[in-house]
Amino acid sequence: MKHLAAYLLLQLGGNSSPSSSDIKEVLSSVGIEADGERLDKLVSELEGKNIQDVSGR
Repeated sequence: MKHLAAYLLLQLGGNSSPSSSDIKEVLSSVGIEADGERLDKLVSELEGKNIQDVSGR
C-alpha cells in the first residue's frame, strides 16, 4: 500500500509516469524502505495508467 500511495502522490504532483527510483525517493524521505521487487511489479502493472484508472472512478 505504501508503494501505491507514493505512486499516486507523485502523479498528483505532476509526474504522470513515476519510476521505481521516484517512488523510492519519496518513501526514503519519510524513513520508509521500499521493497524493490514489489515496487518494480507495481510500476510495471501501473504503466500508462492515470489516477482515475487506478482508483476505478
